[in-house]
Amino acid sequence: MSLQSTNETTDICGAQWLLLWTTAAYAPEMPKKDEQEALETFFSKFQDLCRHGPYANAYGGAIKDYGPPPVASRRELMLWLCAAENRCLMRAGLPTNRCRYFDLMSRWRYADGYL
Repeated sequence: MSLQSTNETTDICGAQWLLLWTTAAYAPEMPKKDEQEALETFFSKFQDLCRHGPYANAYGGAIKDYGPPPVASRRELMLWLCAAENRCLMRAGLPTNRCRYFDLMSRWRYADGYL
């Protein structure tokens, strides 16, 4: 599942993290009210389809433990996702990622704005 060194996925668990990360990275920096509502709906209602293996139910578990992802800013959302993914990685016995906003943006959003 881990997307630590590449954005290529081999299973549903990696694919769902890729979708969550790219959605967050391309969200507006400071979403307007209607954009916040859309992001809140997407992230809070997202169906965790990773149900088997060491990463099972990691996203859903993070919401239970940390509460819904904050959507008032891209920064808060990305940092929440980093903490949630690190929770998943720790459960799987893997090294965690640094949660620095600049590093996350460099990883998940290209400078020219394209995937």
